Amino acid sequence: MFARNIKLAFQAALLILTVILYACATAGGGGTQQTISASAGNAVGVSEEIDELNQRLLDLDAAVDRTEARQVAETAILYSQTLAARYRVVRPAAWHNILVRAGLRDRGLCYHWTTDLMRKLQSLELTSFELYWGVAHQGSELREHNSVVITARGRSFSTGLVLDPWRDSGDLFWTSVARDRYPWRELPRNMWF
Repeated sequence: MFARNIKLAFQAALLILTVILYACATAGGGGTQQTISASAGNAVGVSEEIDELNQRLLDLDAAVDRTEARQVAETAILYSQTLAARYRVVRPAAWHNILVRAGLRDRGLCYHWTTDLMRKLQSLELTSFELYWGVAHQGSELREHNSVVITARGRSFSTGLVLDPWRDSGDLFWTSVARDRYPWRELPRNMWF
């Protein structure tokens, strides 16, 4: 009986901890989305995913440079996987958040992913795209989420694509800002990093 009570107490504590530390959690709803399944190590699958993201980037505007779109697609997908290895990610993302909050991992919260991916994409010195920092539920301890948003140059934030490596633990997720389940808003540049 005592062992059963300890097990129940441990499960309850774990559930409470998960709820408390679930920052960057999904916010419900649904939308058109694309998730990479590259974690299986299938090079053909990664190539197909790069092709799909490349096409979505080209679809943002007729003036988008084809070479840049390909470069962004490759960089976003492959660098997200690099970050997952660097962060020593544990799936799902919410569990990894718990490890970061408990001090067992150094990085891997959504704003870490956003910071690192943003810096990598900025290093490409893009001319036909603009990068934005998207934030949803800003200031909410349990629901705030951050991600990179990319648009064609001169287009508004609301027309962009969310590039979210956190959501699927390093397998890049993308969808349009307007169709995502998160209520994205542009974070002013002076609040980045």
